[in-house]
Amino acid sequence: MATRRVGAGGGRLRFVLLMLGFLAISGGVILRRSFGIAGATELRELEARKAAMIDEKLRLEGEIRAASSRGRMLPVAERLSLHVPADSQVISIPRYVP
Repeated sequence: MATRRVGAGGGRLRFVLLMLGFLAISGGVILRRSFGIAGATELRELEARKAAMIDEKLRLEGEIRAASSRGRMLPVAERLSLHVPADSQVISIPRYVP
């Protein structure tokens, strides 16, 4: 009796190709996740910087408002011998905020 050996290497080749495909796909997933984690970290840092800049802007706007108030300007105007207008002569113009 003769034994048939048709396709004996075909199963191994299919298994090796399957394993190589699995390794390629899992490597791609790992690579994508590492890029995602790096991007999320950068995004978190940028959001923290944005929040700090907004706080700084609000603080500076408050300082500008305080420095340009009438109570702060009167002593400076008197020291420089400037004419201090009466309240009826002062016109307050609201700031344009885009």
